[in-house]
Amino acid sequence: MNYSKPMLFVLIFLNSFVYSQRQVQTLNSAWKFSSEAHAEKIVDLPHTWNAQDPFRDGKEYFRGEGTYTKTLFAPQKWENRQVFLKFEGSNQVTTLYVNDQLVGEHRGGYTGFVFDLTKTLIPGAENQIRIVVDNGHNVDIPPLDADFNFYGGIYRDLWLITTPKLHFETANEATGNFLIRTPEVSAENGRILIESSIKNSTAKREAVTVEAEIFDPQGNSVKLLKNKSRIKAGEVVEVTFEGDIISPKLWSPAAPNLYRAEIRLISEGKTQDVLSSNFGFRWFEVDPEKGFFLNGEPIKLIGANRHQDFQGLGNALPDRLHQKDYEMIKEMGANFIRTAHYPQDPEVYRICDELGLLVWSEVPVINDVTASDAYHNVSLKMQREQIKQFFNHPSVIMWGHMNEIFIRLVFNNKMTEPEKAAKIKTSVELAEKLEKLTKELDPDRLTVMALHENELYNTSGIADIPDVIGWNLYFGWYSPGLESFGKFLDDQHQRYPNRPLFISEYGPGADVRIQTTDPQPWDYSEAYQLKLHRSYLNQVLERDYVFGMAAWNFADFGSSFRQDAMPYINQKGLVNFDRSKKDIYYNYQARLLKEPMVYVAGKNFTDRYIHSDEQVEITVFSNAPQVTLSSGDKTYSAETNDGIAIFEIPLPEGKNKVTATAGDVSHSQVFEVHFRENLLDKIDEKAILVNVGAHVQYKDPVTGEVWIADQPYRENSFGYVGGEVFQKDKNKIQGTASDIQGTENDPLFQTMREGIESYKFDVEEGIYLVTVMLAEPQFNASEALIYNLSSSEETMEESVRSFDILINEEPVQQDLNPARDYGKIRAISITYKVNSKDGITVKFAENAGKSLLSAIKLEKL
Repeated sequence: MNYSKPMLFVLIFLNSFVYSQRQVQTLNSAWKFSSEAHAEKIVDLPHTWNAQDPFRDGKEYFRGEGTYTKTLFAPQKWENRQVFLKFEGSNQVTTLYVNDQLVGEHRGGYTGFVFDLTKTLIPGAENQIRIVVDNGHNVDIPPLDADFNFYGGIYRDLWLITTPKLHFETANEATGNFLIRTPEVSAENGRILIESSIKNSTAKREAVTVEAEIFDPQGNSVKLLKNKSRIKAGEVVEVTFEGDIISPKLWSPAAPNLYRAEIRLISEGKTQDVLSSNFGFRWFEVDPEKGFFLNGEPIKLIGANRHQDFQGLGNALPDRLHQKDYEMIKEMGANFIRTAHYPQDPEVYRICDELGLLVWSEVPVINDVTASDAYHNVSLKMQREQIKQFFNHPSVIMWGHMNEIFIRLVFNNKMTEPEKAAKIKTSVELAEKLEKLTKELDPDRLTVMALHENELYNTSGIADIPDVIGWNLYFGWYSPGLESFGKFLDDQHQRYPNRPLFISEYGPGADVRIQTTDPQPWDYSEAYQLKLHRSYLNQVLERDYVFGMAAWNFADFGSSFRQDAMPYINQKGLVNFDRSKKDIYYNYQARLLKEPMVYVAGKNFTDRYIHSDEQVEITVFSNAPQVTLSSGDKTYSAETNDGIAIFEIPLPEGKNKVTATAGDVSHSQVFEVHFRENLLDKIDEKAILVNVGAHVQYKDPVTGEVWIADQPYRENSFGYVGGEVFQKDKNKIQGTASDIQGTENDPLFQTMREGIESYKFDVEEGIYLVTVMLAEPQFNASEALIYNLSSSEETMEESVRSFDILINEEPVQQDLNPARDYGKIRAISITYKVNSKDGITVKFAENAGKSLLSAIKLEKL
């Protein structure tokens, strides 16, 4: 498939009147950049100044002004031309100066805009371009608050455009695009309505001819339309065309047929300006009972949400990375994408057209609303810009205009009831304005908003405003019970039977460093991610009235306030921040793809620690009804269910290659099996590392060390004695979600055993290193010295935690108060050298509060 830029941006003129037509080029290279947080340096666009700082411990990322400057030489020939600067995206207030003269300001960080430089540029001279970008919090610009980073900078391509004085209008909310409507489409006929505008910046009236030529998907000209007009000096004139295409080739995910329209502005026998745009013929409808229909055929929409940032780059991505994301989404078997929570790069919509991905595109009115005319007006402008700029894309089927708009109100305990009522009122009023505007601009597409699980959306009436309701539902994660998901949907459908329903978000966090065969809510394991997605997909497929679903999220993304298992990252992605695939990606392939596939899960779970009498659980994904698995000279067979085949097979210690086969396709994975009973005997070769208080194993990606799931002590082995698994929330197995300072291995310290009496290793005589690891999980933990408290003070200091550590009855640590000695929510690692003659017992003697232990390591010298 050809992924070159559309003709709008790559017109190359080789004829003798090259300078009479539109010329477009990037202006991305060698800008001087500086801010109060950054020394001056040379940067290329796309650029963000927040590629790194949102992911650093102990500081907030810089939000404020950044300045880009460049010297631009304007050829003398430009005195007879119009000159424009087109931004694809700059976050979020952008002000342009040319030769210290203000050209204009744009508010909003996710849509394109164009400035006309003509009057401020000096032809035949060097001109100073200064662009000031401000991503600071602004109460009048959405988003006010959100679970993603507000990266600052000119983070998409910047284009320099020159045109004749007589040209298609460029400095408008559509950024120069013309609109192609297909108001009537069937298999027999496609109606076309083209809307363009011409601007005459000459000093005289001009007689013009405008042509519109239509090309079919094979590039053949199928229609030529002409329109003549006279246009006064300084005037902007609308020019429209109507026509029909007989038996059009329809656009769909299975057959993304694209037509192209080229419009030409001709004066005095010369072509003055040319624009080109792809478009497609398709029609769709949604039935609140039967679901979504495209071109008359039912289709269940299944896909994902997608944020635009990438590890190490922030949101400043080259086009190829945007392309690769959507190629991966298509290769997953998806037919749908939601551009959460803002309009994305123009390249995104172009490639969705080409790949055949249906799109929900939305503006970032999210979490909260300001009751000001300024905020409302910016929100409306964002929606106008989004619709006008991406109108021609057949992939777009829904315009979104709000997401979880009451979530901050619901969780704000400081707001009074009158304040809440006022917030609800202004939110509903804005939703009504956005709905009205959207239908005026585009009556043929669906409108949609996304809601979180709260009855306020129904009682306020806001859920009755758009065509479609999207529910962001996290049962089994933020709310208990996977089965509650379907019950909630059935209840909503029964109460509001005329509402088309869509699942706009769902999914748990998953950290590929964390693995288990016993998944539990909030353990961040890949296994629990599979369990939840499997359940949700089944429950949606059982309900025709739910016309689609979008997983949250395609990829892990940056969110500076997040703590979770990996701080500053929302880990609900189907792939990692660097786009390496999690196991769940392959399960979606097994559920959605038609071409044969098979995949042995567990590329991040290749080390298996089991007892010698246990079998190894191997998960295989395939869309075949049956899969065979071979290891050595043994072969096993299992039927697939929901694209999953589970094998429990005996494997010997050491490395074992297993191969899954389904028909003509196969896939292999190597698993290394370790018998727990033999770990003590092999202590000379390899240390024992235990993830205390956890049912999951954790792999340090830097050292490659695997911290195995905990176990109770039994004779001639090792394990804990006494205590309970610590959980701040009994519904969440994680322990604490806090960002553990002083470590990158947060999950190792977020789980722990509290009140532990001892940890025992029945090892032989020798010299050992024992490393105990822990972190104080409570922010209100006292830093008092227990031995200096009076009896009356002791009763008041319930938050004091103090314990002694003894190894083989020898005291090695007295009055260890983690909060006082090291700090709260901070990783502590203490190593002791031990000369043992008869095993090792690490005892935790409590002085006040409860002892705790997160991990323990034993190595022999």
